Amino acid sequence: MAISSYKVETYIDELNTYLSLISKDTEIYIKKSGEITCANLDYVTVKKIRIKFMRICELFNILDNFFINEIPMKKQVSLLHSSQTSSYVKFRHLKSLLNEENILIKKSRIIGNELSVRSIFFSTYYELFNGIENPFPKEIRQMTDRIIKQFSSQYIVTIPRTKEIKLAIFISVWFIRIKNKHFIQETYVDYVKNDFTKWLKKAINSDSSIDDEQIENEIGYFLMFCHFEIDNEQFVTKFMTFDLYQEAVKLTQKFISMFFDTFSYEIRDDFIEKELTNIHIKWLVYRFKNQSFIIKGKFNYFQETNPAIDKFIQDFFREIEKSTFFQSNSEKNKLYYDYLFLLVTQLPMEEIETPLNICIDFSHGNNYNSYIKMMLQSLQSMNLIFEAKISNNTKLFLSDCAMDKLNCEQLIWKKPPTSNDWKELGELLVQLKEAAFER
Repeated sequence: MAISSYKVETYIDELNTYLSLISKDTEIYIKKSGEITCANLDYVTVKKIRIKFMRICELFNILDNFFINEIPMKKQVSLLHSSQTSSYVKFRHLKSLLNEENILIKKSRIIGNELSVRSIFFSTYYELFNGIENPFPKEIRQMTDRIIKQFSSQYIVTIPRTKEIKLAIFISVWFIRIKNKHFIQETYVDYVKNDFTKWLKKAINSDSSIDDEQIENEIGYFLMFCHFEIDNEQFVTKFMTFDLYQEAVKLTQKFISMFFDTFSYEIRDDFIEKELTNIHIKWLVYRFKNQSFIIKGKFNYFQETNPAIDKFIQDFFREIEKSTFFQSNSEKNKLYYDYLFLLVTQLPMEEIETPLNICIDFSHGNNYNSYIKMMLQSLQSMNLIFEAKISNNTKLFLSDCAMDKLNCEQLIWKKPPTSNDWKELGELLVQLKEAAFER
């Protein structure tokens, strides 16, 4: 697309004006060569500038007003300081976007499958604002802080910072939906009544307008989220939605059975089986759509380092795609990582992945050989087998002494390895791994 240099300069000046409000050291400029470059532009700054633009985005503000306070469109026109025509064009576009998710706006209320509504809005606010700010009104933020404080005190848990941020946005979305009289209709879990649940019951029902069954369902919904995110057995005593639980268990058994058929390795570990079931329940209930760990292209690394595990997960997806388990590609991509990280960290890769034998033999002595081996330990999920002497199984000879007539690849480092040397080694290991897997 052609664009004049004047317009480019105008846009850059405008961006720099906004950037100066966020970071005095960040600047976008044009070199004499015509190349556009950035100084001191990091991810936090990018996220802050995105939030600043989002705050002045009419479409987002209309959505925000509907979600938080259910403000009628007619009243929003005056709040947005925009023409009625422009506002209603944006409103129609918003309704079209929500319709794609089977969500409607009726009489200023956002309605649809309540689990889906909460999932989509949690994912949206979390992706936009996590780590930078809680975007909700002061009274919502204060209530969220009180809930987290009471929760941490009752269960005596230390919540990592990233999970606390996630929990805060989840609670905010949850509390807003309750405040606006949109409730969960199912009883998902049973839980132990304690001082916290009694306090929470009063906190979310300050005007006593919610019946006891709805409150029980909502507290169960909240504690189930904590069960999955904070990984603590004391939050939930039993899953009550039999059909959903059975579907999760069925998927787990299918996964384990197919794993055995593929690798002749039986997963007998109760922890892994329980984790798989938790993964399935979480996705069947919440179906969050946040953007971290959903990019399919990033699978390449694992296809290279753990080809057998990668192929199994892809085959399993093809098998269960015959059902309606996935509602979007982002769900499937994120589930890929849930499976992969569980398998790679909990199973013996020497029984799953094809071994790759490396002979490390430097003339500098055993301590130097041990150092190189230690540096390669981080790649153990590739099932590397280290050898002191060349054998018939050796696929790579790593040394400072070149050898003639070797039946394997060799990489010669005449001095301590640089970052480029490690990169070259990594690329060679990937090539050898792919060749071994294909055989």
